[in-house]
Amino acid sequence: MSQSKIQSPMPDYFPAFDWLRLLLAMMVALSHGGLHLDPQMGNFAVQVFFALSGWLIGGILFDSEKSKLPRFYFNRATRIWGPYYFAVALVFAVSLLKEPLDAHWFEYLFYDVTYTHNWFITPRIAEIASDLPLQGTMNHFWSLSVEEQFYLFAPLLILFLKWGRSPWMWAAVAFLAVATGGFYGSIALGVLAVVLQRHFGDWFLKTPAVIALAVIAVASFAIYFTWSKTYIYVAPFASVAIVLLLARRGSQNPVGVFVGGISYPLYLNHWLGIFIANEIGQMLPFVSGLLKTAVGGAGNLVIASILYLAIDDQIRKRRNGWFTPGRGRLAAYAAYGLVFAGAAGGLLIAALRG
Repeated sequence: MSQSKIQSPMPDYFPAFDWLRLLLAMMVALSHGGLHLDPQMGNFAVQVFFALSGWLIGGILFDSEKSKLPRFYFNRATRIWGPYYFAVALVFAVSLLKEPLDAHWFEYLFYDVTYTHNWFITPRIAEIASDLPLQGTMNHFWSLSVEEQFYLFAPLLILFLKWGRSPWMWAAVAFLAVATGGFYGSIALGVLAVVLQRHFGDWFLKTPAVIALAVIAVASFAIYFTWSKTYIYVAPFASVAIVLLLARRGSQNPVGVFVGGISYPLYLNHWLGIFIANEIGQMLPFVSGLLKTAVGGAGNLVIASILYLAIDDQIRKRRNGWFTPGRGRLAAYAAYGLVFAGAAGGLLIAALRG
């Protein structure tokens, strides 16, 4: 496909995604709070988040130039790091107050700070769950590691490879990511979807495509419910189908912006509402079951709203004024340095562990 046939960039706002983000964050929170409508409910919400990131961030990168990368890395760092490191600090600080300090504490903190949780904690989760701070309260941080790794390596593929914007290359990347059952299948399919849009226009809005996407989503769920072991292979397809079915352009709405905004602090800190609900349940025995889940959910929405207004929204309002190309390059060096340090440290710790 020649460059001349590539479509112009899409307007980058999709109102339904605001509500989707909130729904996904609530699904994760409810799952961790004990409301298990399905064993994979929380993980599937994360897979849809990944497909959403692939679609949105992949689109930003597809329309970028190498000279714009400092701004890309700066935006990602300011968007992700402040709220994330606050959440990490909060979990480990509370852990210090409630649990004895040991070498494992520093090891797990190292992985979370360097965005390598998914490489060195997640594969060992069954054996180390009882050693994790607050009995694994920070388990969901693995997804932030996957996101950060995507932000680092996707630009290299898209902007530095000759075929980085090729649908065939991204089809191959997505196939390998899904077939290997790793962390990156949903994100890769999200990028593939936006690459196809840039080459072929709004194919996902046409009636045959809408029907096909709905069939893919329903069929994926049917296959999973029939044979649960297929989950890691079908979840990425259901995830990207849902994202594309909701990818309808529109204008920003203040309510939508707010609910979309609180989804990130809600996702990061939803253990707080669960903790509060458990404490209330101990004091008031009638607060149990679904009532306790509702109390925890309401508490999480309040906490997420406060954190969004205090941290996320303040950063969003100020980051344009903070940006310089030098700070963007510094953010890029820091991001790559953190992940490579985490990988090297994790491999060394694993070797010493034997």
